[in-house]
Amino acid sequence: MILADALLLIGIGFAFMLFWQGRRQAEQARNYVERYCQQQQLQFIDMAWKSGKITKIKRHIGWLSRYDFDFSSDGESRYTGCATLLNMRLVDITTPPYRIPQD
Repeated sequence: MILADALLLIGIGFAFMLFWQGRRQAEQARNYVERYCQQQQLQFIDMAWKSGKITKIKRHIGWLSRYDFDFSSDGESRYTGCATLLNMRLVDITTPPYRIPQD
């Protein structure tokens, strides 16, 4: 009985830790994407989590998450890019070709 209670508490604690880490990673991803959009003079629209898995990139093992984000280059068109994070570090941001507004 006591062992089952301890295992239950450990399981709940682990689930809470995974949720908390996921939220931290999502906030970090949003910061990276907003900074990227600002540097490229794009309008950030929104972002959503796409997938996640445990993986190894070079010598780093961790949780790899992909986030889709929408942006606009001219205020009329909407494009979807992808940001990839390993743990809390940015691995890659990819965007499709987009129209550059004429001044």
